[in-house]
Amino acid sequence: MSDPNDGADPPAEAGTPEPETREQAMVRRDRRVELLAAILLSAATVVTAWSAYQATRWSGEQAESYTTASAKRTESVRASNLANRQILIDVSTFLDWIDATGEGDDVLAADIHERMRAEFLPAFDTWLVSGELGLAIPPGTPFTLPEYVLEAQQDADRLEAEAASAFEDGGEANQTSDDFVLAAVLLASVLFFSGLAGTFDSLRAQVLLLSLGAVTFIGGSAIVLTLPQSVGF
Repeated sequence: MSDPNDGADPPAEAGTPEPETREQAMVRRDRRVELLAAILLSAATVVTAWSAYQATRWSGEQAESYTTASAKRTESVRASNLANRQILIDVSTFLDWIDATGEGDDVLAADIHERMRAEFLPAFDTWLVSGELGLAIPPGTPFTLPEYVLEAQQDADRLEAEAASAFEDGGEANQTSDDFVLAAVLLASVLFFSGLAGTFDSLRAQVLLLSLGAVTFIGGSAIVLTLPQSVGF
């Protein structure tokens, strides 16, 4: 008598998993793609937000630096105008002294000498003894001597240097802000690639889009990490 089980498939052993169908494999693959896309999207969103924040911060730094530079230049011009007025006073008193001395009016010359500004006197006295003995009016002028120093002119030069430095800082802050904007634009394309990857059924297209997103994310993040960070609370 023949066995009725001859020719039939052997029964599946207990605990042996059933083979995965093509449809199940595609579902599992899509979930992996979605997970990778979600991770990339989350990371890109965080770095994009930070880039936008930094761009705003550095834009504020730029505006503050330019405002400081403008204020310093205004103060420098004011100090320079004061120095110019003081020079005119010194030149006028010097010429009056020359006239009085040339006419032999020693009393008037002495009175003018006493009325000279304190900043002008060191240079004038040095010039006065620089000539030959017995020469009432030495050659040249006291205005070319190193003793002739105007505090107002020094202030003007210092303020102008500070204004130039502040303006340069503003330019650097502007460039930094632009670099953060560039990084934000690159990271925004990561959002596009990652979101688009889930809409394709082709594995090749999904891998290509996720790879583009990952490369762009790395490039944008590298820009952000190499830039100076401004944190204010």
